[in-house]
Amino acid sequence: MTPFTISRLHTASGIFRLSGQYEPHRDRWRFEYHHVAIMGTDGWVRLVLDHPGTRSSLAAIETALQTHLASSR
Repeated sequence: MTPFTISRLHTASGIFRLSGQYEPHRDRWRFEYHHVAIMGTDGWVRLVLDHPGTRSSLAAIETALQTHLASSR
């Protein structure tokens, strides 16, 4: 797997800071997240990775994340 760190990913769901690893596949990429935070009104808010809301948010931004990582390869 390839490690990644993104300091600011602007998406329709908000601005995210992420780190982890990914493995690209044709139809669906596999991600392992180490750190995920979203920009709140008072700064970065770290998200709990195993929380259902976090998993839902990550699924919602997956296409934007793939596009960002594919463009930086």
